[in-house]
Amino acid sequence: MNATSQITGMARKTSGERTLPSLLSVTLQRGLIAGRAYLVIGIVISLILTVVLLRTAKGSVVFVGIFPLEIPLFASLGAIGGMMLFVGDRSKGVLEYLISYGVRPRSLVMNCLLATVVLSTIVMGSALLVGLVGYVATGNSISATLQDSILGYTIPMTYATSLFAATCGVIWSTLSTPRMGLNSPVGVAPLLGVAPPVLVLIVAEGVDKSAYYYVTVGAALGFLVLVAALLVASTRLMSRERYLSSM
Repeated sequence: MNATSQITGMARKTSGERTLPSLLSVTLQRGLIAGRAYLVIGIVISLILTVVLLRTAKGSVVFVGIFPLEIPLFASLGAIGGMMLFVGDRSKGVLEYLISYGVRPRSLVMNCLLATVVLSTIVMGSALLVGLVGYVATGNSISATLQDSILGYTIPMTYATSLFAATCGVIWSTLSTPRMGLNSPVGVAPLLGVAPPVLVLIVAEGVDKSAYYYVTVGAALGFLVLVAALLVASTRLMSRERYLSSM
């Protein structure tokens, strides 16, 4: 049974009362399949970076300074599957079919974003596990500075950038009208996820060390607030008709 058949069957079973968990489970599975290439690329590149940092001449110092800042770059890339699934389902009429059975459009968006969170968690978790284990195995101890960087920047920025890219892609795909010669937002979405961490890296390196954490933590929180604002705006901008297939 393919993924579309699974969704169709669940939609029929829940024609009286639609429940999000059943659709969420299928969305997560399909998100992993749709974004498996990006997921593998994100994990592999992050692990290669970890090994390279640990093998440098001043591995411990370089690792603490760079490792926490680089993970969100690759985690946002590995989380593209959720948005790819949403855009593909809209173009194929799957979202239209689900809405006709009474599934709320907001639930469809939230499923996509939750799939994005799961995918980014997989990449981030893999990188942190290998990185921290390797760091300790080379004779180093996890310092308060490293902990603060991971808790204050790596984790929130990973989710902020991944959700930012997915939210922009979802809104763009629903509000735009395809034109000859233009691709879907999926092709640009990775840039939207990579741009915030790169911007933070540039700004953080140009400020005084005393303001370093204010920049990194502030940027992570700022993008989370921006994602929340985009989601609030999307409820007003995206009517049910925006989810219909454009084919």
